[in-house]
Amino acid sequence: MDCNRNEYGFAALALAFVTGGIIGATLGLLFAPRSGLETRERIKERAESAGEKIREKAESVREKAGEWAEVGKEKFSDVRGKVQESVEKIKESMSCKKEEEPKEA
Repeated sequence: MDCNRNEYGFAALALAFVTGGIIGATLGLLFAPRSGLETRERIKERAESAGEKIREKAESVREKAGEWAEVGKEKFSDVRGKVQESVEKIKESMSCKKEEEPKEA
């Protein structure tokens, strides 16, 4: 019998929740400062404004990414040149060492 009381308690809680939601929605509509049309227009304007801001930010990010790519290419090219110079110096050093070694007969 104890289990039945829990079922009624849950049903009462669910009914109170639904009733509260209906009352809240009704009061919200009754005391809303704007008409539905005005509210929809305001939502539309804010959505358009948000969309424009998102487009602007996306363009800014694209520009920054392009700048970073150019900087990265320049840095890579600089490092590549330095590595090639180092390799050439090592090759020269190795060939000089070979020439200096006494030949055994």
